[in-house]
Parts: sequence; structure tokens; C-alpha cells
Amino acid sequence: MAGETMSPNAGAPPRPQPGLIELFLLFSQLGLSSFGGGVSAWMHRTFVEQRGWLPHTEFAAAMALSRIMPGANVVNLAVIIGQRLRGAAGACAAAAGLLVLPGLAIVAVAVAYRQFAATPMLSAALEGAAAAAAGLIIATGIRMGRHLVGASGGTSEHALRRFAAAAIIATVFLLVGVLRLHMVVTVLCLAPLSIALVFLSRPSTDPGDVGG
Repeated sequence: MAGETMSPNAGAPPRPQPGLIELFLLFSQLGLSSFGGGVSAWMHRTFVEQRGWLPHTEFAAAMALSRIMPGANVVNLAVIIGQRLRGAAGACAAAAGLLVLPGLAIVAVAVAYRQFAATPMLSAALEGAAAAAAGLIIATGIRMGRHLVGASGGTSEHALRRFAAAAIIATVFLLVGVLRLHMVVTVLCLAPLSIALVFLSRPSTDPGDVGG
């Protein structure tokens, strides 16, 4: 009808609205169960794979942003996810859930650790948990990379975008994982290149579809 305007997000599915208590409990569970690290991998599994509250691309962008912001990476990621799902209140609920109950648990574990720090069995258990967390992070990175590289269609523009995504992923792995360069410097240098590659490889729009 004449005079009606469409919202820019009219064709996008509505963003889920989980409750604040639900967010708090979910992040508390993640913080309490993620022994040895790997909290970001569990966040991906919980919010992207299991519940579908965030798309893969948005989670990947949130993870990259959380790593170049000051502060703890997992707390930054929790704040970003909470904000995306429920605004400022969701960010507070996510951060509180990730910090309050796990923080109390850490205090109790630290007290117990002083008593049993020299026990060989405890040291072996902690090393095993750390190795499992590293494997979980690697597996999550591979799944996210496969989705980002293989999500496009079969046109030449999509093929170029897949190649560009694979090149950026490989470059970041080489610079950070092998050469041990600083994450912030690497992301700040590669982000403009990545944005330019996506802009140049975007599919062309059919003029006949404009306004139709």
C-alpha cells in the first residue's frame, strides 16, 4: 500500500528473547562446568548449535570483538551475547551468571587446592582437563571455519567469498598460532582487508528486483 514503509529487518527472523533468569542460569552452568577452560567453545555449543539463538557468523564476530577488547575474553563474550539477546539487562545477567557462582566455586577450590597441591593425581587431572579444553576449542574453531567457508552458494562471487574467508582464517592461524603475533594487532590489521574482500565479492543485485 502507498505510504507504507518496510523495516530493514522485515525479512529477518525475530531474535529470540530468553528470560534474564534463564540467561543467568545458563552462564552459571557454563562457568561451573567448563573445567580447564574452553568456555567460549561451550558458549558456541549452547547458543549457536543447541538453541539457535545466534547465527554462526554473529558468534564469530562477537568472539573476535571480545578478544580485542580489554578484560577477560570470556567475560567480554558473555556480555556481548547477553546484550545481543536481551540488551543491557541481558549483558548484566550474562556477566553475573558467568562470575558469581563460578567465582564462589573457585574460592572453595583454591582453598582445597592448597591442601592437595602436591598430590600427583590432582596434577594429572588438571593437565587432562586442560588438554580436553584445548581440543574442544580446536574442534569449535574447525566447525565455525567450515560453516563460514562453505555457507555460500555456487556463483563466482560466492566462490571468491569462500576463498577469501579461507585465506583470512589461514592467515590468522599462521600469524597468531605459529608466529605468536599479538591478537589485537593481527585483528586490527586483517579486519579492514576482510571487510574489503566481503564488499568486493558481494553478489550483484538485479536491477529488476529493486523495489519489487
